[in-house]
Amino acid sequence: MRDTTTDEALLELIASHDEKALEALHRRYYKRLCDFAYHILNSLPITEEVVSDVFLQLWLKRSDITIRTKVKSYLFSAVRNQALNTLKKEDQPWEDIETAHLPPTTQAPSTINDLEYREFEQEVDTLLRTLPEQRQLIFRLNRFEGLRYKEIAQILGISSNTVQNQMVAAVKHLVSHYPNLVARWESSLSLLLLLLS
Repeated sequence: MRDTTTDEALLELIASHDEKALEALHRRYYKRLCDFAYHILNSLPITEEVVSDVFLQLWLKRSDITIRTKVKSYLFSAVRNQALNTLKKEDQPWEDIETAHLPPTTQAPSTINDLEYREFEQEVDTLLRTLPEQRQLIFRLNRFEGLRYKEIAQILGISSNTVQNQMVAAVKHLVSHYPNLVARWESSLSLLLLLLS
């Protein structure tokens, strides 16, 4: 029996007019795409409109759409393009990637209780916010969204080499604060190691 839960399988179902597949893909990526778009738009209502519009366009063009990358990469690229187009239409400058803000977008592992994880997430997010915005965004897309360097480079319109250099710098920065995090979050040691590996 074919797995209908992968992004690619959902896309095939969407192409065959399956609304439930669109809803499933929407549930899977909506918040993550909003977190990403907010970085560009810095406005929650416009962010939600942009992300919703990307899913609407996906549905309207379902019969003709051809995606040559991973569905996740396609969605992030589409949201970025739509966000930039929205700023152009409204004649607003795109905030410099070094000064914009990005809300946190991590998911709690089941081994840590919710309250403890939220505190841990807040501390890690505070530390991440000390990074330059482009470096922070690259780190989040790689570690929290699972995107590869090449995919991030395509989404952000930069070279893979730049992505790699930014990741190295981000990890070095976080590792320099690692002893403090370990001291406070011994029970989350495996999560820290995963984050910094």
